[in-house]
Amino acid sequence: MLPDMDQILEEKEFKYGNSTIDYQLIVEERKNLAITVRPDKSVLVKMPTESKLEDIEAKIQKRGKWIIKQINYFDKFHPLQPEREYVSGETHYYIGRQYRLRIRKGKEESVKLIGKFFIVKTNEPKSSEYVKSLINNWYADHAKMTLNRRAGFYAERVLGPGFGNIETRYKFLKRRWGNCDPNKTITFNIELIKAPIQCIDYVIAHELCHLVHQNHDKAFYQLLRRIIPDWEKRKEKLELFGIK
Repeated sequence: MLPDMDQILEEKEFKYGNSTIDYQLIVEERKNLAITVRPDKSVLVKMPTESKLEDIEAKIQKRGKWIIKQINYFDKFHPLQPEREYVSGETHYYIGRQYRLRIRKGKEESVKLIGKFFIVKTNEPKSSEYVKSLINNWYADHAKMTLNRRAGFYAERVLGPGFGNIETRYKFLKRRWGNCDPNKTITFNIELIKAPIQCIDYVIAHELCHLVHQNHDKAFYQLLRRIIPDWEKRKEKLELFGIK
């Protein structure tokens, strides 16, 4: 999903035929209504600040057939990343590559990447929830280390030398790869460390561009294209990679 600065106004729904479709509604400075169906099949509606809600709802109804068509299209890829059970033999991603999980009983609580394997040692090898917590802690540590380093590189390109400190946070997010809030604090989804490095760089650059241009306006995309000329391809690859 494309990271953005917008604020969710509310969660709403509409009926189309026999289907009830949930969507997120955002109000922002723009000329026209925009409807986006994300690869996770969630629907985002952006309405101009001057529009009346009843008019927007009528337009959403008119686009109902198209929305259903897009949802059905993404069904072919859903779930983008399968639910993990955290048992030996399944695969897990790190910087775009797959590694097979091996869980071993041991006194040492550790997660190590060795060759093509995630090696987890724990006193509770049969507890999938505990193994999951160990792996997630490992991902969090490596996300902070890798993304901080790359954010420093791209910050100089976006903001110029002497840009000062950038406040960054790391969380497990359900719907976003990253976010830059109005206080100019950047939050990165820890899951991003699983994506290919080109996609990681795209998200970092995207959020850094928000420190210069808050909205997704022409100036924002001009700056993003200067930093990441092929950002559309990277965005598409990231969306198909999915969050899980």
